[in-house]
Amino acid sequence: MQLQIHADSPATVRVSGLRAVSGAITCDARLDVSATEYGSGPPPQTPPLRPGMERAMVELDWHAQDGIGTSREPRDYPEAIRALRAKGDALARKLGERSALTRRWSALAASGDGSRRAYLAMRRLKREMLLTLAGRLPPIVFAKQVPSCFSHQLTQYYGRYARPGGGIYILERPGIDMGLRSLTDGRFALGSFAFPEVSWNADRILFAFVQAETTPDDTIQGARGRYYHLYAISPGGAGLRRLTDGPFDDFTPRFLPDDRMVFISTRRGGWHRCGTPGCENYVLTTANADGSGIQPISFHETQEWDPAVLNDGRIIYTRWDYVDRHPVFYEHLWTTAPDGARAAALFGNNTFNPVGIWEARPIPGSRRILATAAAHHAMTAGSIIRLDPAAGVDGPIPLTRLTPETPFPESETRVTPSWYAPTAGVEARDSEENRRWPGHTYRSPYPLSENLFLAAYSYEQLVGEPQGNPANMFGLYLCDSDGNRELLYRDPSIASLWPVPLTPRSRPRPYASTLDPSLGDNGVYVVQNVYASQPALPPGSVKALRIVQVLPKSTPGKDLPPIGVPSGAPGKQVLGTVPVEKDGSAHFIVPARKELAFQALDDRGMAVQIMRSGAYLQPGERMTCIGCHESRTTAPPSARPLAQLRPPSRITPGPDGSKPLSYTRLVQKVLDDRCVSCHSGKAPSGGVDLTGAPEGHYTRSYLALVRQVPFSDMENGEALSKPGRYGSTASPLMKKLLAGHQGVKLTPSEIERLATWMDVSALFYGTFDSADQERQKAGLPILKPVLE
Repeated sequence: MQLQIHADSPATVRVSGLRAVSGAITCDARLDVSATEYGSGPPPQTPPLRPGMERAMVELDWHAQDGIGTSREPRDYPEAIRALRAKGDALARKLGERSALTRRWSALAASGDGSRRAYLAMRRLKREMLLTLAGRLPPIVFAKQVPSCFSHQLTQYYGRYARPGGGIYILERPGIDMGLRSLTDGRFALGSFAFPEVSWNADRILFAFVQAETTPDDTIQGARGRYYHLYAISPGGAGLRRLTDGPFDDFTPRFLPDDRMVFISTRRGGWHRCGTPGCENYVLTTANADGSGIQPISFHETQEWDPAVLNDGRIIYTRWDYVDRHPVFYEHLWTTAPDGARAAALFGNNTFNPVGIWEARPIPGSRRILATAAAHHAMTAGSIIRLDPAAGVDGPIPLTRLTPETPFPESETRVTPSWYAPTAGVEARDSEENRRWPGHTYRSPYPLSENLFLAAYSYEQLVGEPQGNPANMFGLYLCDSDGNRELLYRDPSIASLWPVPLTPRSRPRPYASTLDPSLGDNGVYVVQNVYASQPALPPGSVKALRIVQVLPKSTPGKDLPPIGVPSGAPGKQVLGTVPVEKDGSAHFIVPARKELAFQALDDRGMAVQIMRSGAYLQPGERMTCIGCHESRTTAPPSARPLAQLRPPSRITPGPDGSKPLSYTRLVQKVLDDRCVSCHSGKAPSGGVDLTGAPEGHYTRSYLALVRQVPFSDMENGEALSKPGRYGSTASPLMKKLLAGHQGVKLTPSEIERLATWMDVSALFYGTFDSADQERQKAGLPILKPVLE
């Protein structure tokens, strides 16, 4: 085809309906970055690009970045050239004055030429400078994928929401041309591919795949029965092997230093608590290199994402930590040992902006971490950040924005259609680039150095729940910390994601396990000083710790069925109490593989402080904490804690009705003995009926008392709890009873029963099973919750 344009000034021509034919392959010949959809089937396969088309795509991308010809925030060539100089000057400084590229750049920048030809010359040179700083880029393994039909942090990785199309590819000469080699074409049924990962020696590639012939007809419920599973293949295409199977989603595989793998899996069981349809929990899981020996190593009750191995051998990952807290926030970074021991918050567990941090990877040779600041109500995409954990555990100081032109989605800018969760002190953020390309976004960062990284980028607006995003949303780029971004590959039909260099990398030293087999299925905690806490606890106020087990939700859907008045509450049961010494220390044995929360109790057995998070130990693990939510930078005490001078305490069980939790057995007994003589009948005293008569899903007494107990649930956005903020010590009902209401003096045992109930969020049931709830409502015992 020959096309001649005669014009007195630069012109842009859009050709519609153009088709490209290469052998038996025919597809739309598109080079622009416009969103495209292809119905329920897969996108057409793009034929290999000719060099001229590759150059045209790169130049179109330059124009899109710089606003030339855009409908919003447009620039002409002289304006674009002026804007380019600062970024190019930054590259020149890094190359040094002796570099020939620097001298060429200085000459071009000083020429004063504002023509299109000068613009393209500057752009070509700036690209060459960035590629030179990166060195010879190795081949890049990546996945082509149509983003899921339901855009949300949880739903994006379930196979039932997958859309067809894509594969695993190798970009052979990144920065030189866009030539690809497929590892999967013709070897899989139609489906979706994700998360390629290269081994330490670059001789093996892991990835996830789910068979999906079409986009689900019901994009809210998805196509049940579809699951992502893990596969392995060599870079040459040999040795293709399926590693996992079964009715579970397995994804995000990573190589451990000993060549086993860690990944995310739904095998733990349970469901998320705050929405409908229900989303199966998925957490950290490990397996041998061949897929055998699969074992969840996390026992958290809600979702986790994106494991990666740090330079010291630990695993970094994102954990959704919303035990009795707001569900939109608290999706930040944690670490653990490869055997699941020493799980601990690394950064952001009390940070509201960004909403969450995902896709964390260690920067080579550095303590710092590259990650994506993203939204909750959308798939993972947002702004790329660099985190220095040594600079703090919360707040903005440890964060460096590497793509400051992109606001943090949902906290600084609205996510389509209407997801916006600003908090006090966080202002809406805007930029010229964001006005030009509203909602533009990054994801899949891979660090090459402190200042260079690979990433996927989209000019298209990020779309959130419950819709899907455009099929061809992302291309692959080389980026730097000064805002330079150069296109390496883009398929006009389908998104390109998760770039990983195909090159050997330094293997961290295998992390030595410290698990003690002599402990059996138990672990041991040492708390050196409960008063070393944030916020501070009143000195001398704590006499014991109550050990509360946080139970996974065993049924799908928010409050289906409810276990109490608190909204979206996790299940709870009380294992019992352990003593705290005069110096604030405690030393005690707990069952392993159970998520626990601790409550600091006063001499009456009432909670001075309530933990709104979860912790667990592996069998044989010994865990030492300095205090309760102390800063990670706090130094341990110099003196040996008193509790460590004796054997570890065994847990003293709580009162009947605390395990499994049952309001009718724990609380109603006290009410029957002390209260119903006045608070019953046709005219109960004060109009308050405290009998155990059924009323709706609960009983009359429960509905009469529950609002007299301050509790925290998913409606509460408060990050840290002040001592005495929730539960029995804050309850006006408890204050009235302790004062001797109507001359009634409660026994210590009765106070313990009421305080125990109040301190576990005033829940009614200890199970999500409907049949067991009916038994508990009638005052009957149940064996145990369905899922622990």
